[in-house]
Parts: sequence; structure tokens; C-alpha cells
Amino acid sequence: MKRRWKMYFFPLFVMAALSGTHRAAAMVGEKWNMVINLRGQWRFNIGDNLKWADPKYNDSNWESIRVPSKWEDEGFYGYNGYAWYRTSFQGSELQNTWAFNIFLGYIDDTDEVYLNGHRIGSSGSFPPKYRTAYNAFRNYAIPSEYINFSGRNVVAVRIYDSEVAGGIISGDVGIYTNDDDKALALNLRGVWDFTLADRTRRPQNGRGGIEQLTPPANANWSKIAVPSNWENQGFQYDGGAWYRKQFTVPKSLAGEDLVLLLGKIDDYDQVYLNGKLVGFTNNWEKQRMYTISSDVLIPGAVNIILIYVYDETGLGGLYEGPLGLIKQSDFTRYMRWRR
Repeated sequence: MKRRWKMYFFPLFVMAALSGTHRAAAMVGEKWNMVINLRGQWRFNIGDNLKWADPKYNDSNWESIRVPSKWEDEGFYGYNGYAWYRTSFQGSELQNTWAFNIFLGYIDDTDEVYLNGHRIGSSGSFPPKYRTAYNAFRNYAIPSEYINFSGRNVVAVRIYDSEVAGGIISGDVGIYTNDDDKALALNLRGVWDFTLADRTRRPQNGRGGIEQLTPPANANWSKIAVPSNWENQGFQYDGGAWYRKQFTVPKSLAGEDLVLLLGKIDDYDQVYLNGKLVGFTNNWEKQRMYTISSDVLIPGAVNIILIYVYDETGLGGLYEGPLGLIKQSDFTRYMRWRR
């Protein structure tokens, strides 16, 4: 842990940003189950090179280090700076119809995490605009598209430590699944398209009417993992943005009324299915649950969801699950005893 005086001198905007990272820690109390334990010996190397995220990179000459632990306790006394960790797991141990997260506990100070060469999350900021995130619990969604379910998967973690302790220092480190996802008829976690929009255009959702929006025709779409704050994936931005995903609705859902679950979104949202506005919310802490009549989606065909998100300040985006479609007939049972 860092010395307490560091917290007292943080500017208020930094404190606000760090408070958002505690959302992940709160998720630990939900229905998470470890399916692969990643505690133990990892590969470790001092320095910084993005090619070390490549799953084909040969790390056989790296040092071995225990995770979780402070790297100072593993023999690297007084070292401050960049270092990388690598480990692997077998995808055959995972059920390919489930969704997964990686828990990395507490990392001192900042990190970027890669699975099979794909960046899936980060906390804090690297130099020159350094910002610590040593007190943020790391819980990153893993898009199923990035998992090799038939073979080896490589986790690479880039870390920068400014002072005192460094590394993946504590916590239950592993691959987890959430029981809540298993009730979904269609899971929408994973890789989405993403583009920035008007920085100042807050959606008019209210008594004065609803201003329906559309993405810019010349939008430059990137790939982003959902759920996760967009800042965790390199978009240091406040303002409007669009999410987009194409998905196929199973024919077995024909004629079913459904509920679209989108977890929590920071701050405001408008949600469109196949061009039809199906819901909006103006509260970043509220779970998004939108009823979808049977005539909105096309079973057995490709459907498109578009979500406009406006973030006023701090962290932004689709930051917490569950995300997917659930049958209306299953929804009451799903909601019972939830908080």
C-alpha cells in the first residue's frame, strides 16, 4: 500500500476518478465464481515493450515471480518503473456459452491487461500523464471473441510503479463467471463497435420530448470490450459516444416478449434496436432494463443495437453487466432478491 499522505494531496478530480474504479470492487459481492485459479508463478520482466503482449512472444528467459505479491518481496528491492507479467491458461477448461471476467486484485500503481494480444482493460494512467490506481480492484470483462476455447490463452499485464510497493500485490486472481449471466437467453457481453460523437450533445430525455439521435455518417468505428468504462480502454474523453453491435436472435425466441438488460451506463443513454428507440435513462447508478415486444427483433436474422451514451465527467460508458436478452417469462424469477 502507498503512504496515506498521497491521498490527501490528490486533486478533487483525481479523487472522483478513483472513486469510480471502486465499482469493480463492489462487484465481488455479486454471484461471481472462480473457474480458473491464476494465483501462483508468473513470468516477469523489467522494462517496457508492447511486443510482450503478443501471445507468440517467447518469455522462457524471463524471471519467475509469485502472484499475488509485491515484487519487492520477490527480490526486486527498491525497483520503481515499468515491468510486465505473463501467464497462460487452457481455454478447454471454459464453457464456451458463458461469459468471463479476469480478476487481478490490486495492482500498484497502473496497468494495462492483454489477452491473446488484445487489450481488455486498464486502470490509472501511465507517464507522462501519470495517475495511480493502486486502490482500485481490477475486474475486467473478457470478450468471448478473444478466448481460444480449444487451446492456450496468454495473459499479459503491463505495470508502472512510481514508488514504494509494486506489482500484482493482493487479491483472488483468476478467471471468473457470473451466475446472473446464465439466465440470459442471449448474452451481449463482448466486443462492440465504438465511436466518439458530439462532445457537448447531451440527449434530451424528458417531459419536453425525446430527441432521437443517429450516428454520424462518416463515423470512424473502433473495437471496444463491453462492459468496461471507455477510459479503461484508452478513450480519455467526456461527452457523447455511440456503441453498436450486430447479433443473431435464435429462432427459438420467435414470438417471445423479451427484456433487454444493459447493466449500468455512465451517465445517460438512448437505446435503439433495429432503428427503433426502445428506452432511455438519465441515472448512471440505475440498472438498465428495457421491455422489448416480440415485433422489434427478427429471429433467425442479424439485428442491430445502437446505444448513444453521454458522459458528463469522470468515467463513462457501459461499465457493468449483465448485458443481454432474457425472456419476459423468466424475468420475475431473475429479479427476485436482487439489489
